[in-house]
Amino acid sequence: MKHTRITASLLALLTLASTAMVACDSGVSGPEETTEGRTVDTSDLIEEFPRLEVEDNLPALDMNKGEFRIWTGDRGDFIHDIGVDLDGSGDIVDIAIYERNRKIMERFNCKLVQTPVDASAIIKAVSTDEDAFDLVLAGSLHACSALAPEGYFLDWYEDLPYVNLDQPWYIGNAKEALSIGQHAYTMIGELNLDVLRFTYCMFFNKQLVENYDLGNIYDVVNNGEWTHEYLRKLSAEIYTDLNFDGVTSEGDLLVLAGDTASAVVAYQYAYNNPLFTSDEEGVPTYTFDIDRATVIIEKLVDLYWNTNGTYGGSWGAGSDTWNNGTLMFKTGMFMDAQNYRGIDAFDFGIIPYPKLDENQDRYYSMVDGAHTVQAVPTTARDPESVSIIVEALNAETWKTVIPTYYDISMKDKFTRDPESNAMLDLISESRIFDFGYIYNLTDMAFVIQHQVARKSTSSASTYERYKRASLKKWDEIIEMYLDLG
Repeated sequence: MKHTRITASLLALLTLASTAMVACDSGVSGPEETTEGRTVDTSDLIEEFPRLEVEDNLPALDMNKGEFRIWTGDRGDFIHDIGVDLDGSGDIVDIAIYERNRKIMERFNCKLVQTPVDASAIIKAVSTDEDAFDLVLAGSLHACSALAPEGYFLDWYEDLPYVNLDQPWYIGNAKEALSIGQHAYTMIGELNLDVLRFTYCMFFNKQLVENYDLGNIYDVVNNGEWTHEYLRKLSAEIYTDLNFDGVTSEGDLLVLAGDTASAVVAYQYAYNNPLFTSDEEGVPTYTFDIDRATVIIEKLVDLYWNTNGTYGGSWGAGSDTWNNGTLMFKTGMFMDAQNYRGIDAFDFGIIPYPKLDENQDRYYSMVDGAHTVQAVPTTARDPESVSIIVEALNAETWKTVIPTYYDISMKDKFTRDPESNAMLDLISESRIFDFGYIYNLTDMAFVIQHQVARKSTSSASTYERYKRASLKKWDEIIEMYLDLG
């Protein structure tokens, strides 16, 4: 069976990555390794998993059994992503996280320790110059906007010599979005596994698409025709009041449903209107187009409130309709695929949010702000050693945990067809981060959410009102960053 073959390959990959590390340190090499009584041809594995060939170029380090202390939020998945409590059993992702940790600890003769804390503990430790932790994984909308500009963290460019932000284990445009003039005090890398989970996408019911003779939705996406107008047209034409209550509700046959909170913010990025882009000197520049934003909000208000086939509401909106098999498209995130794993009544596919129109250059995807970022405290006594461990953790996560999580846990378990796999790749490669969203101190990043939820199209004046206060705050943050450098 395909799943058995791939799982065996991933287990071999995890073992190979470990033995290859030992062989590299000892000067021993060979074309084959043995795992669980089977002979593994390493050349075949490297061909299947080319990430293994990418070197992290880190020097030898012996921490003499010292602790590398990671502070995280107290949310369960933060703790699980670090996985210091895992024992090598469980599902394939648990095994991959366990093996990553074991390799790091053996390679650098250290012990990984994870402690859940809140922001106040970070502030107290740094303010009192307490050598309490080496790395923090904290929520992006809190650690970045509140602590980073205040000087609590080290500079990823100047203070962490073995970090290489050009390596593939730093995700998408994270380096650009989190940097100000070649200074960055937080970063997003593959160690932040929740970035994968919180990536926005759309799910579609294949049976309903077939029932309405809509053809291959994947072809629509690949041909660049998956646009707002395409979705609105379907929503205007396809609708059945199944519960005969005379209003669009969860009990009807719908084209689109989802919450009008963060899932609506994702349209702003899907429709290519970020708040900031970086200039030639790497300084975030306000490029938000209010006119384009006004058009986007008008179109979304029309889609969600003036077309019978669309239903919007609070968190979880559309879930009942989706589970009942009477919803064609549902907004969501990658992690929702796991919740849909038990659906037997219909097959589903995964696609990106649509483009605004066919003139848009490509698809764009947003990651929800609930994800974490990484930061190293200014109290770190040995930044050089910390930078080596941080780089190794991100590299090993990219090499083995991400392929396991993504190619096995998502592609093989949760998606139902090879085309969805290609869509997962497309969505992942289109993820963007925005300085203005991460440093959303005045709520301007959520104007689109508030306006659509209120069914209001008077957005230009609202944006102008937010703009004055927001630009002042953003300018202060940029100046603070430059002063820290």
